[in-house]
Amino acid sequence: SGLSKNAPRALKILRELAQVEIKGGLPQRKMSSCVNDSSFAPAMRAIAQCYFDGNGVEKDSQMGLAWLQASFELGDDIDAAHETAMLYEYGRNGITVDVVAAARWFEKAAEAGHVEAMVEYGLCFELGCGVEQSDERALDWYTRAADLGHVTAKFSVAEAFEEARGVPQSDEEACLWYYRAALVGDEDSKKALRRLYDIARIVVPGVTDLLNG
Repeated sequence: SGLSKNAPRALKILRELAQVEIKGGLPQRKMSSCVNDSSFAPAMRAIAQCYFDGNGVEKDSQMGLAWLQASFELGDDIDAAHETAMLYEYGRNGITVDVVAAARWFEKAAEAGHVEAMVEYGLCFELGCGVEQSDERALDWYTRAADLGHVTAKFSVAEAFEEARGVPQSDEEACLWYYRAALVGDEDSKKALRRLYDIARIVVPGVTDLLNG
């Protein structure tokens, strides 16, 4: 297409779609204009990628990061917050690894409702990576994600009950959570239920059919 052959022009159009002021090279919300909600965040995400790739503009990791973060802060794009956290965690796109910043952005995404970020933030607390270690807070975030259907989070909650991490030990509660994960195909949870079968068969009706199915 014409835009793919003219990256600078494409970038100019994306900036217009983003509906932001550019001050000091950084994106800021326009104070007196209507924001096109359907294009606002996606345009900023696209601009971020242009800076990461050097497509239509000089490659600049920090500018790409600024546009990506603006996509969340100005455009309410929770995936952008999660992606920012991942960039800091793994040092992608020329961004220096920073586990404290990664945890902070996992928190932003998790608080905004990003389920995968909830699990990642819980893991930060479990491992003490970028935050002070806390089994209780890890369990809290795992439980939030599990309640929203995240399979690995369900397993993590079960494991916490079995190993008394952040909660009093309870094989019964562990079996209930392993069962919830096993129902949607989690093989590790099925193994755990077999290990705890003498308890599981009492507290979880249907576990035998599940394991033999």
